[in-house]
Amino acid sequence: MHCNGSCKKYKATSTGLDGSRYELGQKRCPECELFIDWEGLWCPCCGRLLRSKPRAKKLKTKRK
Repeated sequence: MHCNGSCKKYKATSTGLDGSRYELGQKRCPECELFIDWEGLWCPCCGRLLRSKPRAKKLKTKRK
């Protein structure tokens, strides 16, 4: 499915001082290409599975 733009109302903001976006509970949608504040596992806009863990190795080790 494609992004229909309804995810814009769930768009998350980050100051960079609070820590990692994933530590703050934000999730990333690979289809919509943005971080959102959403409790579910699936994007409310396009229905894709949200990423809740970092992909970069240095960020993965930082979480432990």
